[in-house]
Amino acid sequence: MSELKCKFIINGIEWNAAHLERLAYERNLHALHQMKRHGMEIKDGDQVLTDDDIDCLTAAKAWEVSINVRDKYPGKKVIELYMESMKRSDVMWRELAFGLDKPMKISLCEMFVNDITLKEFLSFFESMKKDNLIGFAAHPEHFAGEIAERKFMVAEPFGMYGTPTLCYVMGGNVSELGARILKDKNPEFAFSMSGRTYLTDSVTEVNCPYHQFKSTNDGFEAKLAVYWPEKTLDEIVSGHSMHLAMEFYEVLKQIKNF
Repeated sequence: MSELKCKFIINGIEWNAAHLERLAYERNLHALHQMKRHGMEIKDGDQVLTDDDIDCLTAAKAWEVSINVRDKYPGKKVIELYMESMKRSDVMWRELAFGLDKPMKISLCEMFVNDITLKEFLSFFESMKKDNLIGFAAHPEHFAGEIAERKFMVAEPFGMYGTPTLCYVMGGNVSELGARILKDKNPEFAFSMSGRTYLTDSVTEVNCPYHQFKSTNDGFEAKLAVYWPEKTLDEIVSGHSMHLAMEFYEVLKQIKNF
């Protein structure tokens, strides 16, 4: 793999490759224990792993095992195994009651990339919706999803906190994001992508991702943001900034390997 040149800034602090790879290692181990607790069989080849075996995995092996395990459990099976845990997150989001016309908190991560064009990145990033393995390799806590019409089903513990949320991310029209979010629109960033995230009841809104991008002479920059209900725990808000950094870093690594 050629050298990946990028950096991520969260609240004025740079998260470099070493930080993000260590965070991924810790979250892989956490996710493997959580999957085991929910009834998934954790295997390395033909060997069924105990909790102690999981804790003795190297970083590279933890990624391999994590991706392979999640690949063996389709979305419907994940929903079945995590049903009770997902009910808990459903209750939380209904109580928090997100709305585009209400006060919000923001997870924000700034990304700076060299030697990969914005066109290359966006093309590969879009493929996450069609290839679960790309999504699995982007973050240890991405579970299998499904595409139905313009809705993309995802399951993940937002902000690397608590229990997974099962939800639909629907394509959004930037002009309809509301005054609060549009206040953050930067005219220098000519391209953006947005979405509206709902629980599977298609009524309860959870959050609103809004990512802005601009090309540079040797790559591109991005402002990656997710907007949350005002009373969302700070642990979720700050945790999701790190989730974004890790997810996009791992996608960039895949592009370099492609």
